[in-house]
Amino acid sequence: MNDDDERWEEPLEDNGLTLGPEETLQREIEKSKSLKVDRLRLKDEIEKLKEQKNNLQGKNHQLHQRVNALSSEAPNTQPENHAIKKNELIPFLIALSLFSALFFFFRN
Repeated sequence: MNDDDERWEEPLEDNGLTLGPEETLQREIEKSKSLKVDRLRLKDEIEKLKEQKNNLQGKNHQLHQRVNALSSEAPNTQPENHAIKKNELIPFLIALSLFSALFFFFRN
């Protein structure tokens, strides 16, 4: 029994004093309660993060749909704009070429 007594180590308090069994049990109960509170807090935080993730995924999906819709509309509108600009430039170029031809003809 003497060997068992020498191996036994009492849990020490922060200031180095040995705790009795009641104090040790009370400390373990407080640690257990603290861990349960932390676990519940973390579960709540995980649920909130899951909700945020789902909301962000939904918004991301909506934005992708919007981008796809805009990109499918964009090619249709661009050729019309170029065609209109070309049609507006043709009379101007014809008038400019006639003016320059007449200018060179009557200059000599």
